[in-house]
Amino acid sequence: MVGWPVERQRQALSEAGFDGPIYEDVLTRAHLRGRNVMALPQRAEMLRPTSRLTSEVILVANIRVLALNPVDLIAALAAAVARHATVHVLDTGLKIGPDAGAAEIAVATAAWDRARRNDQTRDGRAKGNAAAVERAEKRRQTALAIARPLWGLPSDDMSVEAIAERAGVSVGTLYTHLGRRTPAQRRAKRNGESDEQ
Repeated sequence: MVGWPVERQRQALSEAGFDGPIYEDVLTRAHLRGRNVMALPQRAEMLRPTSRLTSEVILVANIRVLALNPVDLIAALAAAVARHATVHVLDTGLKIGPDAGAAEIAVATAAWDRARRNDQTRDGRAKGNAAAVERAEKRRQTALAIARPLWGLPSDDMSVEAIAERAGVSVGTLYTHLGRRTPAQRRAKRNGESDEQ
C-alpha cells in the first residue's frame, strides 16, 4: 500500500514481536486504482468465516494496509468481527474488537481516511522539509562567512555577542562551527605579526 511498503510492514510486525502467519497480497497500480478487492486473496483467506469461537488478534502495521477504501474497510472489519477477531493497528494503537459497534467502526474509518491523507502529502512534506533544511544551511553558511574574519579579533575589540549579532546567528552556533575563539585569536595575532615584518 502507499506509504507502507512490505518491508516496512514486516519490520513493524517484527518489532511488535509477531511470529504468526503473515498474509500478504501484492497489488499492481491497476489494482490500487480500480480498488479491486478480488486482488486480495490472502486477505480473504485471513478473514474467511470460521465456526471457531475463540478470539484472535489480527495485527496490521497501518490501518490502510487492511483495505482499499472506506467501504472495503467496513467489510473487512465486519469479517474480522464475525471471526471474533480484534484488529490491532500497530502505528496508532487502535484496536477494533469483536464486539465493535458503529462508534468503533467510525473511529477506524476516520483513522483510515487520516492515514490516506497523510500518505498523499508525505512526499510533499519530505520535499518541503529538505528545502527548509537547505535554506537554513545556506543562511548559516552566509552568517559564518560574516563571522569567520571577526572571530580572530581581540575580545576587547569585538565580543562574541557582537559577532553573533552582526552575523545573525546564536553564540552557540559560532562556537559549534568556528570552535573556541582563543586559537583563532592567536592565529590572527601571529599572522598580523608576520605581516608587519
